[in-house]
Amino acid sequence: MAPQMNRFYDSLTEQERESAQDVARSYGRHFFGLYKGLLEAKEASTSPYYVGLSSEMGGFTHVTKRVVLVTDTVLMSGHGTGGVQDLGEYTTTSYRNMEGQDLEIHTNRRYGMVATDLVKLGQWLLDAEPLLRSGLVWYGPVYIKGSPVENFDLRWNPSVPLPSSADHAAVDFVVKHGRAVDLSRAKPLASRVVRPILEIDLPFIDGLALSDFAKVTREEFDSYTQYRDFMRSRLLELDDALEAVDSQVALERVALSIRDELNAATAEMSRAARSQALIRSGAVLGSTSAILAAVRPDALQGALATSATLAAGATGLWPTIQAFADSKPKRTNGKWHYVWVLQKKAAR
Repeated sequence: MAPQMNRFYDSLTEQERESAQDVARSYGRHFFGLYKGLLEAKEASTSPYYVGLSSEMGGFTHVTKRVVLVTDTVLMSGHGTGGVQDLGEYTTTSYRNMEGQDLEIHTNRRYGMVATDLVKLGQWLLDAEPLLRSGLVWYGPVYIKGSPVENFDLRWNPSVPLPSSADHAAVDFVVKHGRAVDLSRAKPLASRVVRPILEIDLPFIDGLALSDFAKVTREEFDSYTQYRDFMRSRLLELDDALEAVDSQVALERVALSIRDELNAATAEMSRAARSQALIRSGAVLGSTSAILAAVRPDALQGALATSATLAAGATGLWPTIQAFADSKPKRTNGKWHYVWVLQKKAAR
């Protein structure tokens, strides 16, 4: 999936990128001949976290930012009946023997995709580009074909206009107003993480632009995968009866637990950040060493373990300490570094 997605984005010209509508149309044309194979790959997938989601276009950003936190891959699709957007015409060639003569037959038909708003779809494709390139998300257009028209030799008949009906295939969940309805029951593990993630309170992604979310997820991928595993394990602890009256209480308990752990991790990383600020302001070596020993002992120990640094004395020790202190704190905070960066982005 990712190679095909990279080919699509690499093929976009600067002029096409300036028009969200053109991006959506290009996407539809690019995947027209590939879509069937990609759907078959989804259906054959053994991963319980490869899911399909059908949502109103206006909810794509909300759904994407949340469901990516627990799934391996998400097939997004539009929900409901929308206008059919004409993408052009394609032709197939065959041969037929008629009255002892082989005739070349060209069959042409129009094709399009169902989309309520090409501008919103195209903007989503641009904002979520890092997620699609990474294979974490992809969009499955609902294609519509017109009736075939046969043309013999030089005679060319006009193609038939497109119909307006739509068939949403290979979708596991329908999402309405932020809530997911499971349609398949084929992957119970997916249901137990997808449904609650859409309802749980996660302040660090509320108000965060999809483009920022996608960029952070790509850049902090190792930390993101650790956080994804953590979220799965927490949500799988919930009672099976998500429709029960007290299900919201269980969800809130999980949300509180996550927020408590996030706050603790954030406080630790903030202390590390303050030590970095002291270094950049030119604090004396002694006080900096003391701060590093208290907050980031790995930084000080790493610096002192370098024999060349020891031989060089304090002058050589300083840049080594600074290099350790300036390094990303995710080495000691794991999954929470990803959430910390998302929270910083959302707070801007």
